[in-house]
Amino acid sequence: MMIKHRGIEPRIDTSVYVAPTAVICGNVTVGAQARVMFGTVIDSEASGVEIGACCIICENAVVRATRVEGVDHPVRIGEHAFISPHATLLGCRVASHAYIATGATEVRSEEFASHVDDTLLS
Repeated sequence: MMIKHRGIEPRIDTSVYVAPTAVICGNVTVGAQARVMFGTVIDSEASGVEIGACCIICENAVVRATRVEGVDHPVRIGEHAFISPHATLLGCRVASHAYIATGATEVRSEEFASHVDDTLLS
């Protein structure tokens, strides 16, 4: 369901899959070939949400931007990020190619998953 909020409608690329029970509200942009799965809520409140191309936002995730005492706390999710089921992102940045675990909560941080430790890959 797409909801206009504060006079702004979500901007969703035509290639994006949005499940019928997902809710996208307000100043939200979703890039090409992304997927917004069942039960997901993406809400811009008084700020904005940007979701990069090829992202997957899994079932029952909550992505919410906000503004607190005049300070903007947008959500920015880079390309090819994977947001697992039941994750909650509030006013934060998620780097491209990041994986956010099931049930994780990230609240108003600078950037989450901004790099990969190469020693973990060897």
